[in-house]
Amino acid sequence: MKALGAAVVVLLAMCGKVSGHQLDEYLQATRVSIARDRVTLEIDLTPGVTIAPAIVETLDANADNIFVPSEAGAYGRAMLSDVVVTFDGRPVVMALTQIEVPTIDAMRHGMGTIHLRAAGSVEAGAGRHRLDVVNGHRRDTSVYLVNALVPDDGGVDIVSQSRDAHQREFHLEAVVRPRWAMLLWFAMGGGGAVVLMGLQGKAKKSTKP
Repeated sequence: MKALGAAVVVLLAMCGKVSGHQLDEYLQATRVSIARDRVTLEIDLTPGVTIAPAIVETLDANADNIFVPSEAGAYGRAMLSDVVVTFDGRPVVMALTQIEVPTIDAMRHGMGTIHLRAAGSVEAGAGRHRLDVVNGHRRDTSVYLVNALVPDDGGVDIVSQSRDAHQREFHLEAVVRPRWAMLLWFAMGGGGAVVLMGLQGKAKKSTKP
C-alpha cells in the first residue's frame, strides 16, 4: 500500500511535468524500485511535437505507419542499452519485461507516451547498498525526471537518494535488514498478541461475580 501511495504521488508530479513539457523536448520519467533480489525500472517516454517524427521513424522500422510488437520491443531494448545501472559498483543487466506504445497519430500530436518496464537481478545481503542509474538515451533533446518508489520488501529501507542537476544520474542508498531480524520481529509480534489475548481472557474472568 505504501508503494502504491508513493507511486501515485510520483505519477501526479510527473503528469504535471508532462503537461507542461516543451514541444522540442523528449521527456523521460523514470521510477526506480529496489528489492533484495532485483532492481526494477519503469520509464515513461513522451516526445514533444517536434521530436515525435524522429521517434516515430525509429519505432516504425518498416515505415508502414503501424507500431508492431517486434518494433516496440526493439526500441525498448535499444533505449535500455543507453541506461547504465550498477549495484554496489557492479553492472546490472536490465531486461525489458514490458513495453506499451501509443498510436502514431497520438505521438505525432505530442500526446503519446511510451511505457516500458525492465528488471535486473541483484544479490542484496544484510547491510548498506548503493544503486546508481545513469540515463544516456537521446541526451541532446531530452529532459529527465527520476524518483524511487517505497520498497515492497519490508526488510529494505531507502536511506537516501540524490540526482545530478539534469536528473540524468540517480544515486540511491538502501539498508537491508538480516532475514533473522525480520523473523524475530514477526515472532515477537505474534508472541505479544498471544500474551495480550491471555491477559484479556484473565481480565474477563476476574469480573465475573
